[in-house]
Amino acid sequence: MNLDLNQLRILVALDDERNITKAAERLFVSQSAASHNLAKLRERFNDPLFVRTSQGMNPTPFAQTMLPILRQGVENIARAADMQSSFDPLTDAHTFYIGACDYFEFVGVPRLAESFIESAPNIRLSIDIASEHIKMERVESGRLDLHIGVDNSQHPTKNFNSRKWLSDHYVAVVAEWREMPDKLSTIEFASESQIHLPLTSNASDVIDSWLYEQNLYRNIHMVTQSYPIGGMISAKTGLLFPVPYRVATLLCEMIPLKIIELPQEIPALELSIISHKLYDQQESTQWLIKQIIELGA
Repeated sequence: MNLDLNQLRILVALDDERNITKAAERLFVSQSAASHNLAKLRERFNDPLFVRTSQGMNPTPFAQTMLPILRQGVENIARAADMQSSFDPLTDAHTFYIGACDYFEFVGVPRLAESFIESAPNIRLSIDIASEHIKMERVESGRLDLHIGVDNSQHPTKNFNSRKWLSDHYVAVVAEWREMPDKLSTIEFASESQIHLPLTSNASDVIDSWLYEQNLYRNIHMVTQSYPIGGMISAKTGLLFPVPYRVATLLCEMIPLKIIELPQEIPALELSIISHKLYDQQESTQWLIKQIIELGA
């Protein structure tokens, strides 16, 4: 049976996304092309392969049997092809899959994309904002090239490399119209009504841990999953929004906010670049790591 690798890739992507549109976006093809490939595979295997349910596109029993073998094969072929060929960012067309926290997506990705315009015009980025556990599994399986995460939430095994990316101290932003001292004491900070953005899926937070050690708790008035949304809420309501300094400077450029200094004793945000040791000799992944490290300098 003559099968096209790109056709098989759509099955793997569809198994991950459970949505034909998202699977097509992941592979950077049109939805019609993805649907066409799926139709061809259904005809060749004489099986629906994926059927629509209330939970999305679910694999049939036949597809469930076939997918682990397909996934391993697709990943091995892609890995072998990448390792055997030299990487030239100026000319190569390549898609990098990065697992990341909101901080990297907000602070790092725009700068990375801007630098690629001239240095790597055919490079594409796909950012995966998921739980830390899932992202680490995807790095290990080869579905992500690397993961950028919070140091104290990651415990890489001997199969992973962990490189410190950056350290960023905490400040807060608040509406420009809100009367407030330029710097808050610990008690003042804890008593302020605040907006909270969880850095990790398990909601672990260095600020809350630090306050807990002093038998203090924050007055969390609202939780958001987006720095810009948190900034806009702060500008409208006057709620305090604690964020890393680099995030604060960007928010103040976008939204009428001002920066408030917080106690220096609050631990800084520490982020690391985590990759699998399988890719230590892979030119493309090592090049990407170098670009990201330079962003954090």
